[in-house]
Amino acid sequence: MLEKKRISKASPGFTLLELLLALTLVSVILLIVFGALRIGVRAWEKGERDLETRQRERVVLTLMKHQLASISVRKIKAGGKESFFLKGDDKSMEFISELAAVPGNELGVVYVRYVVDSEGAGEGEGLLLYEENVVMLREDEEIEEPEERDFRRLLSGARAIAFSYYKEGEGEEPPEWRDMWDPETERANPRAVKVTIDRGEDEPTISTVARIVQTGDA
Repeated sequence: MLEKKRISKASPGFTLLELLLALTLVSVILLIVFGALRIGVRAWEKGERDLETRQRERVVLTLMKHQLASISVRKIKAGGKESFFLKGDDKSMEFISELAAVPGNELGVVYVRYVVDSEGAGEGEGLLLYEENVVMLREDEEIEEPEERDFRRLLSGARAIAFSYYKEGEGEEPPEWRDMWDPETERANPRAVKVTIDRGEDEPTISTVARIVQTGDA
């Protein structure tokens, strides 16, 4: 009886086509993973920037509120016009405060000017601050117009920043918020000042209201 010969077959290996397909699949998976990682890192960085911006805005609004609440009874003489306590419109505001924000002015009464400036087409608006110690300034002495380089930038990148002033009703006139406070037509300071920062459609608008104590108020 003839013995049957056992024929052993070697295990077939990967073909070149299969190897290329495997490498392509691994490359696609790695590309997806690293792409998702980049997106996640960018989202985290944007979140950190947004958080820092929000914190800075809150600090600036708190500072403005305290400075406005600390308005001095001392008048300002500036721009060749009659002395005034506070003057402003929706994009600028000036007054004398007993609270300083700039280092070096802590021990004295300061002249404060806030200005909203345009940062260019599509770049939004920013908020600038000028502060000058006026402890030694005589009441009849006029404050010189500050130069652009003397301002400090507090905020940038907002869609809009605006000031408004609360006017109490007189007689039958109801109280209202105004976008201008002219000391030549108003006998006293506004009862309050509101600062509003609008960051855009997808982000909440934030604001603060500072009550201003009038002469003779408790």
